[in-house]
Amino acid sequence: MIHFLTYHKVSAQNEDDADFYTVTRDQFSQQLQSLASAGFTPLPLDQLADRKGTSEKQFALNFDDGTVDHFEIVLPVLAQFNLRGIFFAPTAKLNRQGYLTDHQLRQISEAGHVIGCHSHDHKRLDTVNETELRHQLRTSCEKLQQITGKPVWAFAPPGGFSNPTVQRIALETGLNVIRTMRWGFNSKLDFISLETVPINRHTTGRQFQKILEGKQPRLLYFGKQAAKALVPARTYERLRGWIFKLKRKT
Repeated sequence: MIHFLTYHKVSAQNEDDADFYTVTRDQFSQQLQSLASAGFTPLPLDQLADRKGTSEKQFALNFDDGTVDHFEIVLPVLAQFNLRGIFFAPTAKLNRQGYLTDHQLRQISEAGHVIGCHSHDHKRLDTVNETELRHQLRTSCEKLQQITGKPVWAFAPPGGFSNPTVQRIALETGLNVIRTMRWGFNSKLDFISLETVPINRHTTGRQFQKILEGKQPRLLYFGKQAAKALVPARTYERLRGWIFKLKRKT
């Protein structure tokens, strides 16, 4: 069993207007300490690249969207704990305000972390045609390899939206490990459909402990996934934005 823990932004301190998935540096550090205290060990990333992993108490840290805090905050915290992570960066957003630069991404790679494909434009991939899908994956992989000098083997479809065609073309592109946004603990390893536990700002210490025990309730997640499946993509994104704004006011 491998716990794939997925993070998005990590802020220096608590922010009232933070996104739902933004956690603070203190939260993040405390969660890493909890992993160690509970006897979890990090899954070696070269082992993951070879599609291996059998320990019942292993974990892998994932960071989505390529925001600049991954360099400014996450990287130093990981160094403090001597841990490595997988950073999924959409290449079209590199060098934009608030996002990683090419140089920062290269430094993350040189520090021993894995840089994974998150598509080029960070668009939903299960609704595009095969030509566009290939463009999104190849462009991203070529750009990432150009920056880091390393082949790209890990892939996280934006929003977790995937289907057999996305999986097939990802494999044809050379991406042989695919992390979804399907909630779960990977009791049975499927390296082209890995489950994850997304961490959000409301994940308390007690809730995180339940995650480590394999007992975290999934009701909120299943409701979110049902909305994704039943509501058109644009409507879902508008609804998601409205919910986040409502949370910020409460």
